[in-house]
Amino acid sequence: MKDFLLSGISFFIVLSNITAQDFQSKHFTIQKLDDGVWALIHKNGGFAICNAGIIDLGDGALVFDAFLSPEPAQEIKKAAFALTGHPVKWVVNSHYHNDHIGGNQIFEQAHIISTERTRELISKFQPEEIAADKKQIPIELEKDRKKDMAKMSPHELQEHIMDLGYNEALARVDDSLRVVLPDLTFKDQFIIHGSRRSVYILSYGEGHTESDAFLWLPREKIAFLGDLLFVQNQPWIGDGNMDHWSAYLDSIARLTPKKLVPGHGPVGTVADIDSMKSYFSSVRNRANDYFKNRIDPGADSTLKSPAPFDEWLLSAFYKANVHTEYKRMSKK
Repeated sequence: MKDFLLSGISFFIVLSNITAQDFQSKHFTIQKLDDGVWALIHKNGGFAICNAGIIDLGDGALVFDAFLSPEPAQEIKKAAFALTGHPVKWVVNSHYHNDHIGGNQIFEQAHIISTERTRELISKFQPEEIAADKKQIPIELEKDRKKDMAKMSPHELQEHIMDLGYNEALARVDDSLRVVLPDLTFKDQFIIHGSRRSVYILSYGEGHTESDAFLWLPREKIAFLGDLLFVQNQPWIGDGNMDHWSAYLDSIARLTPKKLVPGHGPVGTVADIDSMKSYFSSVRNRANDYFKNRIDPGADSTLKSPAPFDEWLLSAFYKANVHTEYKRMSKK
């Protein structure tokens, strides 16, 4: 028994001394942002799809966003214990989109936290999305595998690899993916006071979706923003409102953060908020041109992303976003 206890202690010491560079995953890289704070950045071609975070609160680990599916989420769980020496005690769902909540079921021993509205949206849309993906993903995956990568530009290849990872992740889930709803909800603010640090989970309402939450570390000046921020990736506007979203980002900027972890793309700064707002202006101006000329952008096969956004990933979103804004203008 003594030898067993000693070996267990040694194993814990090894795990607690692991560095971000030591933990290897095909789904994400780990970037240390501060003592006890790590960003998990999606690897293109992996199954994470979005970014996530791990925070050591001293008496437990917190995970921000749970990735697309259980497989990469299982690696978050392992990484969290390896880096902090604690099991995951809390999981935050920033919003209801599937790439941020698909791994919820892996954290059966943790509390899952979201806004009240996000919980309602997960309950409403996730069962439908799982059922639809079960039928559609095998078809999309087969299309992806038939594409000739040799004819793709470097940018097209990166986008193809991203799509392939998304579809492969969901194809591998099959019938095992299930809806796990948050068990703790809030409206504006949820604070967790750990023995090492406090974290503030905040929501200013509508932005990327009807309800978005972000995590704020005031001492470190670090924010995990979910899909309120995209860096070098085009955002999806179809479930949000650009006016409210811009105001939301302005409120975050007033916190004077030093590091911003986006939902997609590398860790950024306040300058990336300005880039997002420039993107919104481009979409709005383009939609206004179509609206003034009474031309539906959805029917324009020539509509593509302008520079510099044509170098961002998720470039197919540009046309859809212009169309969304055009339809909003048409309803006024």
